[in-house]
Amino acid sequence: MLEQQKNAFDEFYKSARYNGVLDNKTSFMVHLGAAMATGCYPCMRTYLNQVDQVGLSDDEISAVEAIVMAVSAGKVREQFHEVLRGNGSMNEEDCCD
Repeated sequence: MLEQQKNAFDEFYKSARYNGVLDNKTSFMVHLGAAMATGCYPCMRTYLNQVDQVGLSDDEISAVEAIVMAVSAGKVREQFHEVLRGNGSMNEEDCCD
């Protein structure tokens, strides 16, 4: 990445992480949950290494994990029900047997 783009991304990240709307702990939990939901291992490792600095308890981490899991499960459930109703985005011939 060019230095200009790297700097722009870094500034964007900081403005999202320290947004002035959410308190630091809440923003951190949203970022951790987003990292979990998108499967970003580097982000998850980074955030988990910072939990003591933010003051996040094991119970709070577990709550974030449960929320991500519930939303993910809901997505799978709704996608499956779309297919059952014949509204899924794939055609039968698009699937591997």
